[in-house]
Amino acid sequence: MKMPVEKCHVDEYPVLRTEDLGEGWFRLDIEAPEIARATRAGQFVQVRIGPEDDPLIRRPFSVYDVGPEPGENATEVRLLIQKVGPGTRAISQLDSGDSIRLMGPLGNPMPVPEINSEGALFLVGGGIGVAPLYLYCRERKSENSNLPLKVLLGARRESLLIGQQGFIDLGVDTGLATDDGSAGHHGNVIELLDQELSCLPEGADIAGIGCGPHGMNVALRDTALEKKLKFWISLENYMPCGFGACFGCVIAGPEDGPLRYRRVCVEGPCFSVDELPSQF
Repeated sequence: MKMPVEKCHVDEYPVLRTEDLGEGWFRLDIEAPEIARATRAGQFVQVRIGPEDDPLIRRPFSVYDVGPEPGENATEVRLLIQKVGPGTRAISQLDSGDSIRLMGPLGNPMPVPEINSEGALFLVGGGIGVAPLYLYCRERKSENSNLPLKVLLGARRESLLIGQQGFIDLGVDTGLATDDGSAGHHGNVIELLDQELSCLPEGADIAGIGCGPHGMNVALRDTALEKKLKFWISLENYMPCGFGACFGCVIAGPEDGPLRYRRVCVEGPCFSVDELPSQF
């Protein structure tokens, strides 16, 4: 049984800082050099705080960034977290110098397709799904990549758009969509994607990676299949163990494939839209 733990580290690491981002969001920076150096965009860590078994199950979080720069000199793991329950609220109360237990990196990195300069590699994010997309852009910039990146972010209202300034500061073309029209396109991010696609020349290379709430992921999958686009979607399923032992995060495999079920934490979390079942 494949388990992506060859480069996985499990240890207590010191918290460096927390930053309140508003609307219940915060960024947590942790000094974890072994994990930071090994992490690539799309991978995640499992988090536990405190020496006791409450909460019993670790929380999975996509890595938002590593610092100071991605690669062999990275020493910090940075997480983007929303306070939604007792576990994340407890994490938000950690101070500099407190310890936190991490296991990672886990999962597989996001793909890096070849796209010509007239095309576009769309990175479509909603909610907490923006987290792995930012590290993806940071990696491409650190490699001096010529990939034509275009980030599209969606939220219900402007105050819930998280992290857009980071993409802008990287010089990445960034489009916004809000349900109430308070920022960018008045509508959802899939509508914005349709607009952007219509502006590209016929025959242009087009690919994309999406990560967001379930409804957005389903709509993105349907759009990509309908238009025959090369897209991948990073799933945010709850992963109790993170390394494939518990089968708590499975999705159905292709009917003609070798696996009846696939573990999001091991075979994913990023899947080609062609590989996703009708319900996931």
